[in-house]
Amino acid sequence: MRKKTVGVTLLILMSVAFFFMPLSLVLGQLGVNIYLVSPQGQGVVSQNVNLQGTINTKDGEYQIWFGNKLVVSNNSEGFYVNANFAIPALPRGDYSIILRDFAQNVNATQEFSISTAYNIEALVPSAPAQLQEGNDVVLNVTLTGGQPDTEYYANITVILPAPLNTNYSKLITLSSSTQTGTAQAQLTYPDPTFQPEGSLTDFAGSYQVYFNKTQQLAIDQFSVGFTDLSVYHRSQSMAMRAIGYQPNENAAISITYAETGVNVHSEAVTASSEGIINANWTVPSNAVIGDYNITITPQNTPKLIPDSQLFTVPGYPVKVRTLNLAGDIVSLIVVEALDQAASTRYNSTSGNDGIASINLERGNHTISAFWNGVKVGEIPATITGAGTFDLQCELTNLKITVQDKNGNLISFVNLDITYQYVTTKESLSKTGSDSGQTDLSGTFTLNSTLAGISYTINASIYGLVFNIKNNSISVLPAQPISGVLVLCPSQNLTLTVLDYSMVAIPDTRIEMAELTSGLFYGVVTDNSGIVAVEVTFGKYRLRVYKENILLNETVVEVFSDTQHKIRCSLYNIQVWVTVIDYFAQPIPNINVQLNGPGIGTQTAITQIDGTTTFSDIIGGNIQIIAYPAGMENSYEAVNLQIKEPTAIQIKMAKYILLGPFLIESSVLATFIIIFAAILLFLSLEIYRRKRIKPANRES
Repeated sequence: MRKKTVGVTLLILMSVAFFFMPLSLVLGQLGVNIYLVSPQGQGVVSQNVNLQGTINTKDGEYQIWFGNKLVVSNNSEGFYVNANFAIPALPRGDYSIILRDFAQNVNATQEFSISTAYNIEALVPSAPAQLQEGNDVVLNVTLTGGQPDTEYYANITVILPAPLNTNYSKLITLSSSTQTGTAQAQLTYPDPTFQPEGSLTDFAGSYQVYFNKTQQLAIDQFSVGFTDLSVYHRSQSMAMRAIGYQPNENAAISITYAETGVNVHSEAVTASSEGIINANWTVPSNAVIGDYNITITPQNTPKLIPDSQLFTVPGYPVKVRTLNLAGDIVSLIVVEALDQAASTRYNSTSGNDGIASINLERGNHTISAFWNGVKVGEIPATITGAGTFDLQCELTNLKITVQDKNGNLISFVNLDITYQYVTTKESLSKTGSDSGQTDLSGTFTLNSTLAGISYTINASIYGLVFNIKNNSISVLPAQPISGVLVLCPSQNLTLTVLDYSMVAIPDTRIEMAELTSGLFYGVVTDNSGIVAVEVTFGKYRLRVYKENILLNETVVEVFSDTQHKIRCSLYNIQVWVTVIDYFAQPIPNINVQLNGPGIGTQTAITQIDGTTTFSDIIGGNIQIIAYPAGMENSYEAVNLQIKEPTAIQIKMAKYILLGPFLIESSVLATFIIIFAAILLFLSLEIYRRKRIKPANRES
């Protein structure tokens, strides 16, 4: 049974140790393992794989092999491995992913399959350039995960934009796959070999491209437009090329602002003898940021898909950093940029980093800052590209300091701040408010507040406002830091210190500490037990001392001129001591010593009634000792906590009072025993003799 208990205990301890053991240590003890491979089981060439596992060597070198290809070589974090790699170019089939602890040459293995993958990609110009009507596009066709030295075919289909949706297809042979199982081909569209004949890129829109459309092994798309770019800035030239018109046909070009439909440009053009329209247009210097719709409308024969497309005038990314007069960043400032050329305004709001991001086009702008609807700053800005500007706002840091008339700083004062202002655009009168609390240095700073207006600051502690007479600021100056001083008033405090009997105690020392701010005052009462002191508004903990003895501790609220009486019920109290013997008889002429704080040792002798009185005692922990005269070692002692006049009885159980004599009870008991023994002996002797005499008479 004992062995079973020990075994269970060890099992519990091992479980607890395992539970609290660091994960890396636990994993390290599990050996070289692969816990996760994502994706699971299979993937395609170039696909990203995540592997997680452990090795035996802490912070040791590990390798990851995919088949016979090394794909990762790194060091573990502790015992933990977390690595990413791309599936290498290999033929389709099953492979082993190997995690190797390089130092110990110990492996963990997991099986993985490579599947065949198909890809088709249209090679188009990098944005914002775009394919124009009539341009050729190169199509890359790739197969991975194939079998080496195998010939593969692909049916490539291109579908024209809606609503035509015409299909053009071509069967191609991919290059013979390499030892890595990769085969590829490249072809150009349009091309006469596409079926049916007449493949083209004459229409603006999106073209779909398929690798074996019926199976949809792979899909891509490319877009065709008739402008050379899809994005333009002011003063940039647009080159238009549209084809598929009747020879020498007249047409009209129209450009409208997409958001409003307002026409910004119109012109008449004529197609060439090949039915091609070429035109140029320069984006005006007052173009508004946004999307534009451009269309070409022929006079007689419409195209099967009308030439209509969007382009964008995006503006340049501009960052405006909003700062106050002290150079601090300011958040939540509305930044408004007036585009002077277009008479258009653009807005943004500064974030926690003080930056407002906004897009502006080339030209002159006026950038303004608004704090709660009040304009607080303005700068001119000439935009030629992406840029950053600093915008200083007429916002000041309002530093509020609270102190008393002696310059003592007051901490933990609650501040309620209110102000009125008028918005710039609407001329609306509004009221704002903030709040805060002074720190240990007696200050509170309201950051980035509006200058040039009036403020009301109500300061309070314990829920009471104390600065009604100095709570207003007429006009806050526009400067980096605006300092404001709030005075905490002083109040007259009169204290009278009384003893237990309500008699004044002179020359007592009083220590006063304000409960919140910690302000400290020390005063001494006069011969009448009175002291008058001027203290700062607040709530004070008072401690009253007499000769370094704490007589009382209390709390006094001084929110106005205050008079307060402090009764020290421990001071000048009487203690009556009665000494009795074993039989509770009062014992006279017993020496009684009283030891207490501030009074040293006082001695008295009990009267005929066994009582003595001690006056002018300071309460607290009192020790009383009673002993007969000349017998200091035969004493009785008690320790008491005395807080008021008290009568104390001390029983000297070892003594008995017999008349004027004080006899130890043990001596008396001995005497009584001896006397009783003598009486018993005499009684027995008398009894014996009385029995002998009758017997003699008979003889």
